[in-house]
Formats: sequence, structure tokens, C-alpha cells
Amino acid sequence: MTLNKINIKFLRKKINAKKNIDSISALQSNSIGYITSILACASIPHSKIKKNYFKRTNGRTSLKIISDPEYGLPYGVIPRIVMIWLCTEVKFKKSKIIYLGKNQNEFIKKLGFIPTGGINGSIIRIKKQIMKLFHSTISLINNSNNSHKFLNLTIVDNGILVSNKKYGKSINWSNKITLSKEFYNKINSSSLPIDLRVIRVLRSPLAIDIYIWLTWRSRMVNKRKSIYISWERLKLQFGSNYCSSSKGLYNFKREFLKQLKVICFLYSQINIEILNYGLKINYSKSHIPSYY
Repeated sequence: MTLNKINIKFLRKKINAKKNIDSISALQSNSIGYITSILACASIPHSKIKKNYFKRTNGRTSLKIISDPEYGLPYGVIPRIVMIWLCTEVKFKKSKIIYLGKNQNEFIKKLGFIPTGGINGSIIRIKKQIMKLFHSTISLINNSNNSHKFLNLTIVDNGILVSNKKYGKSINWSNKITLSKEFYNKINSSSLPIDLRVIRVLRSPLAIDIYIWLTWRSRMVNKRKSIYISWERLKLQFGSNYCSSSKGLYNFKREFLKQLKVICFLYSQINIEILNYGLKINYSKSHIPSYY
């Protein structure tokens, strides 16, 4: 495959991130972030879906997202970054009230994006995904034996979202949101520490999902017993855009392995084996120690 300028730029960024991760701890580099375990066991859509309902399954646990038809379902990299940012803010500041920044551009920079205008610019794309995310409801369902446990969460109780300008004149930015009590409590009670330097270098929503999932899964493996997961089960959890056929499974496996190579390069502590029927996750050193 011929390397174009974009691929070379990504390769350099990946190598530089690897050197930084290996030489400086996440604590020392101020790069510890958090994500709720809800999104570690199941993910939101990778690309646009016309329906207002989405479901992913991880064994006995299922994640459902129901959106307001006016806005549609959140998808892609942006809502994942927003969720990570929200969870990190809560863990460090211990408040349900989240201030987005002194102006619109500052908020976009906090998310790690460069503010750009125009129809396809980051400002419009981030606004759209935020509206989709904040007007969605998440349901976490666990079926075990004869029990049916479920938790319904709204992310935001209320908020004020104001544009930078009105009638061509600058106005004060007073954007803030109040997280729902249930979502706030869930972040505080069960959030996973992650390395934001890994997140910043990833360009694929699938890659972000794999990194978060492996970081979460590795904490469940002890030294005496590994975890085996089939490709069919992985496709149920991650493969939202692949058809339910042998070809769909083949295409999913190919893309999953492509992104997995990037994750293993950045998260070298993970100890996994690629098998014909799935993955074997062995005991691994946590990417971020549990006490963070």
C-alpha cells in the first residue's frame, strides 16, 4: 500500500505518542481521563443510522440508545470524545454542573479539535453531535438466569447552549449543562481510567471502542484464567455496520484486526492472542493503575 501524506502524518503521530506513553506516565503528563463502564461493555453507533433506536449486546449485557427523532442518534468519534470529556470533568471536579468554556472555540479545543467554520467544519459537526447525544436516553440491560436488571439514563437534565454570535455581533457565552443524577452517580461509582494520549491519536470510533474495551476487560483477567471471546460475539458488540452473513463477519474481523494492531502498538502491556475463532485475553498489566 502506498503511503500518502495523511497516512505518513498519522504514522508519525502514532510513533510520537508511543514514545511519550512509554517514557512518561499518564499521571506525570496530566493525561488521565475517565469513561463510564457503560460504554466499555457496549458502544454507540460508528456511523449514521436512520433509525432512532440502536442496540448492542455483550454477552448478557445490552446497551440501548433511544434518540429524539428531531435530532437522531449520535454516532462517530465526536460523541465518544464528548463522553470521555464529561466523565473526566466529573471525576476531577465532583460536580453535576459542567461548564463548557468561556466561548465556543475554547470548548472545541478542550475536546481536542481545531475550531473550523463552514458546512463541513468542526463547529457545525460538534454542535450536531452534541444535540444528538444530549437528547438521547441510554438503557443498560442485564439478563441473568431468571433476573432482568435494567437502568435507564438520561445524560443531561438541563442546559443552556448559546452560539458565539447573534445578528453579527459577539455575545457572552454562557453554556453549561447539568448532568442527570443517575448519570452523575454512575460516573462516580463505575468509571474506567484511560490514557488520553491514546484517545488523541485514534481516528476511528471502532479503535476508540476497542481501546476502552480492552482496558476494561484486562482488569477482569487474573493470572490463572484467560478470557475467550468469539468473533461472532465481538461482532454483536462492535459490528454495527456489518451484515449478518459470513462475508459480514469476514469484513468485520478484517477491520477489527486492523484497528487492534494500532491499539496493541500504543497499549503494549495488553497480552492477547488472535485465534481462528476469536480472541484470547490473558493476564495483562493495567494501562492505568486502579488507584487513579
